Amino acid sequence: MKTVRHVMTADVIRLSPTNKIKTAIILMKGHNIGGLPVLENDQVVGMVDYHDILGKDNGVPVENIMDRELVTIPPDMPIPDAADLMTKIGSGRLLVMEGGILLGVVTRADLLPEMGKSFDPLTGLPRADSMRDWGIAALRRGQEITVIFIDLDQFGQFNKKYGHITGDKVLKHVAQILRSSADTERDLLCRYAGDEFVIATTRNSVEARELATLLNEKFRTTENPDLPEPVTGSIGVHGGKRSKERELVHYEATLDNLINLASKSCTVAKTQSAAVASLNGAEAAPAPAAAPEIPEAAPEIPEAAPVIAPPPPQPAPLREEIVPGERRRLRIRSLNLSWGSASTATAEVELANGEATRKHSRSGFAPGNNTLRLVVEAAAEAISEFLPSPGYGVVAESVNVVHSGTAEDIVLITALVITPQHQLRVCGSSMVKQDIYRAGVAALLDAVNRQISTLI
Repeated sequence: MKTVRHVMTADVIRLSPTNKIKTAIILMKGHNIGGLPVLENDQVVGMVDYHDILGKDNGVPVENIMDRELVTIPPDMPIPDAADLMTKIGSGRLLVMEGGILLGVVTRADLLPEMGKSFDPLTGLPRADSMRDWGIAALRRGQEITVIFIDLDQFGQFNKKYGHITGDKVLKHVAQILRSSADTERDLLCRYAGDEFVIATTRNSVEARELATLLNEKFRTTENPDLPEPVTGSIGVHGGKRSKERELVHYEATLDNLINLASKSCTVAKTQSAAVASLNGAEAAPAPAAAPEIPEAAPEIPEAAPVIAPPPPQPAPLREEIVPGERRRLRIRSLNLSWGSASTATAEVELANGEATRKHSRSGFAPGNNTLRLVVEAAAEAISEFLPSPGYGVVAESVNVVHSGTAEDIVLITALVITPQHQLRVCGSSMVKQDIYRAGVAALLDAVNRQISTLI
């Protein structure tokens, strides 16, 4: 997260105690600043504000009218904390000091551009870029981090039913729950995009899952008179299990991978009706309202897959061999991409099965190939809406582009088709004719259409 060190003015115009008010006025007007520190023998002894000198005799020394009660801040104070302090004390500038030495001055004008870029005005939470800065800095320090990915349930339908004003109240409500549950020493919260929130934390995997379970409980039980019904969400957790130091680390790619895997875990939680899920071997926490007991004789699930209590069996099991009968294939009806601030994008994919259609959108940080992944994840969630529920779903596992030189590039997709009985890994591909994003959705459909043809 950016601190005042990144935005402060280090070349500080200053006064001495014996300088006259006339000198202060000339310096303030000439440099277009509203206040000046007063130093004696390189020690700050006071502050003169433009309002303090209005109507005063120009020949009076500034030591007679300067403010001697100083509020100073360290250079590593986060920008939002500095902004909050300015609001509390009603000041437009703060002195930045370390070890008794004046390092610079930071003003409200210095902070506002960064606050606008790095903070979501609706919830007051940092945006995704702040979370990424924090996560990358933690990795560079050799710390292992865990990513908790939160996606509100049926938020689009909620907005349609109650209106966007009420939807905004939901987002504020969730942000407040996150703030009340987080440890500022270990956690960095952000509104990732739309109705998605992310917590990057230095907690280990077990501690992060405990926090995720606590958040899920608070979502269900925290009352808010401004909301017509309770808020629920699905939560994915990934990371925090490494026991040795990383070698040859690309920190940005490592963080992207953690976010993507936490996002996929969140999708697994949503498709399996689980409250919290993880793809890195931890046991998934079942949703409190519909978690059946697991029989003693239940077979063990491999460590690499999330262990999730299965709902009651559905009548249409998925098999690798196609069951004889009518076979249907999903097709692309529309694909739209829109770009937001701070390198974020929203992908909306609509699929059709005959006359029936399903549409889903996915938002997130979108550098490089992350935009293609957003499109494929939106398509996976649209596919999942065609399937029986609960317990069925499709999760995009890997998205790769093969560059073939003179021929067309190829998008390769690996996906998980999830049923109450098992998970099936499938692969698909599509050549990039003109639109790589459409090719990504086509590759996903190539992977799953055969397997789901008897279910849709």
